Amino acid sequence: MELDATAALVMAWASPLYDGGRIRDFFDELDLSKGEDLLRRCDEVCPWYGEVILNRKHQISRLVGRELARSPEPCRIVIPAAGMSPLALEVLEEYPDGVTDVVEIDISGMEEKHALYEQVAPDLAGRIACVRADITAPSLARYGGREPVILVVEGVSYYLGREELGGMISSFCSGNGKNVVVVEYLAPCQMVAPRRRSLPRSVFGSIREACGLAPFSVYTPGAMASVIRDAGGRVDAHYSMAAMERARCSENHFFRSDEDGWIWCTKGRI
Repeated sequence: MELDATAALVMAWASPLYDGGRIRDFFDELDLSKGEDLLRRCDEVCPWYGEVILNRKHQISRLVGRELARSPEPCRIVIPAAGMSPLALEVLEEYPDGVTDVVEIDISGMEEKHALYEQVAPDLAGRIACVRADITAPSLARYGGREPVILVVEGVSYYLGREELGGMISSFCSGNGKNVVVVEYLAPCQMVAPRRRSLPRSVFGSIREACGLAPFSVYTPGAMASVIRDAGGRVDAHYSMAAMERARCSENHFFRSDEDGWIWCTKGRI
């Protein structure tokens, strides 16, 4: 299954996470060749950039797992702009009794992705819905349910303005805080230590140039908290890249302070 350049790039960086079992079987069916040139360009800028993606994905899995473990009833996981990430397999294998089902939403590739799930995990594929839809459409609310929802917003906030992102989050607002949102986002350069600013500028500049993308949206933790509040929710916690690395590695190698990183993650209730 052939991925576009940016999706292939992210999956290549994340590959150490997919080191065995059915998740590796899934990963091995992906064709990452379109991302090879972009990966080389990014590696020339920052040969350890994969650590950013590994920290981010570990943090998201960790936060989702915490919510599943503490929820009094099984939850639905909703993943807008799911791409080819196999997070659905991960949560269903690790928390089989904590998840009712997983709804993945994207504008393309969903039929092919579900066929791949049926190939590598036929016993779990029936609990994964791969939906082709516009993630900014008001109809997104139909994928909520009576059970608690965990909304995972990963790798897509860069492409959404404040109103689009807030509208998507508000589609899953329960009115009583039973639902959870986990959102990952790019911070503005003013939040990054001057000696580090060239890294995200060069990496994201290479991605934009290679794929013809518009400038990415950026959010401070305070701005993200405002988006979540305006959507009817409240923030529980913000996590810097330093905190994510510490959670994954038990110490800090590349990100010794909050200002050393440029990716943040926020968890809230909606």
